[in-house]
Amino acid sequence: MYVSLETLQRAVGLVESLAELDDPANFAGIVLPGLATLVGCDVLTYNEIGLAHGQTRYADYPAGALDPATQPVFAAHVHEHPLVNHYRATGSGEPVMISDFLTQQRFHRLGLYAEFFRGIPVEHQMAVSLPGPEQQVIGVAMNRGRRDFSDQDRALLSVLRAPLMAALLRARRRRQAGQVYTCSELADLTERELQILRLVADGRTNASIAHALGVSPRTVAKHLEHIYRKVRVSSRAAAVSRMTMPAGAANPASPRE
Repeated sequence: MYVSLETLQRAVGLVESLAELDDPANFAGIVLPGLATLVGCDVLTYNEIGLAHGQTRYADYPAGALDPATQPVFAAHVHEHPLVNHYRATGSGEPVMISDFLTQQRFHRLGLYAEFFRGIPVEHQMAVSLPGPEQQVIGVAMNRGRRDFSDQDRALLSVLRAPLMAALLRARRRRQAGQVYTCSELADLTERELQILRLVADGRTNASIAHALGVSPRTVAKHLEHIYRKVRVSSRAAAVSRMTMPAGAANPASPRE
């Protein structure tokens, strides 16, 4: 794949801009305009599509490109979407295009096109899927009203998928760790104990935490013992669960772990 120096610089800039992302809610606001500079298209969307009817939401770029009133229309016809169905059936997230599955004639016969895409207008779409909870499909879709996407567009998006996934997963972990203060029981933890608990929530082992903090694994284990006692749990998983529990959510009548 040939990539111009300018495109390469923009791709690196997009990846670097995601390095400090600490809230998944801000993912679309960075990725959509970034991809717009890399892959020419008319409209981009970040989509979260659940299994139940009506479980769809999106962010669009340029903002306001899609009429919010059409969201229920999309939800009503999303079961016809060849890319969503492909991602559900295969679990693959690699870039695919509508033209991989349907001729333009067959695409035009869909209620999805007649009731939703035609009004944007969207004649061609390429998307990539990212990891989501349970069976939710999370996708970034690029749309054009005229020419279809090229193999080079697909290859570029394929290369970018890994850093996009990494940024989204990292932001989810950071948000989880950032919620450490939502449990009132954690107010008794020292700053070092909070630091260790955040690293535990980030999936770090005792050895990894010890290396990061410049202490011994034994010291980390001792800190964890103090953390467990203070928040009244007996395991790493329970401590992470407690740190993301809204204050007052624990049932005082139920036994502690």
